[in-house]
Amino acid sequence: MFNRQARPGALFHQTDNFIQLARLVRLDEKPLHVDALAEIAPNDEDALTRWLGANFNDYTGNGFLPTYCGFHPAQRVFARESVYTRRFADPGYLAGLIAEQAKVSSTRDWQMTALNPIEGTIMSTDGVARPGLLFGLPYAAIREQQQRLLKLGLRPRRLEVGTLALLGSLSRHLARTGFTNSIVVCEIEHTQTRTYVVAKDGVHTLPPLPHGLLSILESAMKELGAPDIATTIRQLENPPEAILTHGRRFVRVVSRHLKPAVDHFELKTGQRIETFFFSHVPAKLDWLGVALGAAVGLEVLIPNFEAWAPTAGLNIDPGSVTLNSSWLATLSLVSQLAPQPNE
Repeated sequence: MFNRQARPGALFHQTDNFIQLARLVRLDEKPLHVDALAEIAPNDEDALTRWLGANFNDYTGNGFLPTYCGFHPAQRVFARESVYTRRFADPGYLAGLIAEQAKVSSTRDWQMTALNPIEGTIMSTDGVARPGLLFGLPYAAIREQQQRLLKLGLRPRRLEVGTLALLGSLSRHLARTGFTNSIVVCEIEHTQTRTYVVAKDGVHTLPPLPHGLLSILESAMKELGAPDIATTIRQLENPPEAILTHGRRFVRVVSRHLKPAVDHFELKTGQRIETFFFSHVPAKLDWLGVALGAAVGLEVLIPNFEAWAPTAGLNIDPGSVTLNSSWLATLSLVSQLAPQPNE
């Protein structure tokens, strides 16, 4: 009766465009059973508290519901750079690199680290100059998210940037399948698109693209002659065939920046990109991400969750929710809570 692991928990993943939620039926369960999935607007706290109340008998709103959380603070750094690991002992070295990437004068109140681009582990101080993934974000962003969660009655057991979990899952997929070509990954945020490449030599980071979901919606609004964004969204959420045929026009504002970025990476590294993966797109607009992949001439990677779940230690019961690509990042946040089947 005193086993706290036996109680249920929540999964909470916030992006610019939505919040995705799920119930973790028993935190001590192996494989971990995930059900009662939902997607809501990012600022609809009434819908969020209704969902929590409907799916957790002991939800009181007092911060006692254990939760595994992902978020994407706007002021964060995630960049692949050549680093001199022998200088990690110098407290100003890593701070200076991340301050330069963030375009700030000081990163004194930041969480910072450097990760191995292949394994995702923290880089060791071995005196070797080699590629590393600089990662940093302000402690203020962490504290702000923690306070929001506590006000919602959620007690975060773990809070992490969802990008890392997503890229980890895609890296394991590449290794497991023996895929020889690279995957370009787009997080389509509200006003920009963050772009990464998962390759045989690890994760690469590309400069953000200057347009996101809002630009796509504005392009669609003009093409459709809709009076406002809200009307445009309603039309795109249930598109007839006539609208689907215009998909490439709607995403052109992003594809015209993405295609040169892909070409430049291939020319610079000699590595071929043949696959496209996208995230942060609401489920009902998922087809726009598929249109973006087609617009740049790449095969769109659609996750097979039924096959992926056992490899991630998960038992997923989506109910009436259709699992679109964006759910891979969300579910990856808890994919390592249960041991892998072959361990």
